[in-house]
Amino acid sequence: MGLDLLEFTLAIEESFGLYLPEADAVRLVTPGQIIDYLEARLPPSASSQCLDQLAFYHIRRASMQVLSKPRDAFRPDVLWRDILLPEHQRRQWQLVGQAVGLPKWPRLSLWGSWPKDVESIGGTARFLAMRCPSAVKGQAPAWTRREITEVITRLMAEELGVKAFNMGDRFVQDLGLS
Repeated sequence: MGLDLLEFTLAIEESFGLYLPEADAVRLVTPGQIIDYLEARLPPSASSQCLDQLAFYHIRRASMQVLSKPRDAFRPDVLWRDILLPEHQRRQWQLVGQAVGLPKWPRLSLWGSWPKDVESIGGTARFLAMRCPSAVKGQAPAWTRREITEVITRLMAEELGVKAFNMGDRFVQDLGLS
């Protein structure tokens, strides 16, 4: 297994909160096989939830508490720079992250700016929905195939740079990964 696929495997483990044995990982050679594998291992759910929406609710609740702002100040399109005080932006960002209480929280750059994909509240919610969806869902999360597919698709784009693929494409032979 090459470095790209090893990092992808680690991202899957982290996102779903499970251990993927190497013997199993090397046998999973297509996105569809990974989704089938995860569907068999994770507790099933009868109904799908929007992971972005769940993450947004975590962020809004924590931000209201930390920043003492009204509920309507927090919408997915709101930019963090417009709601955090410039002189306390880094500290407020850390406090909101702690209050959200999820295992992943995006880091600011050395200069205190947001990475492009998390500069809005909605972008931060998408980041959390991809990086720690199991934690976003809460204790004893149950999963639908649609939710699993959504997370795997996002991880493939983020970790592997693969945005267009078929579920039966092989990682090495068809997608050119190592």
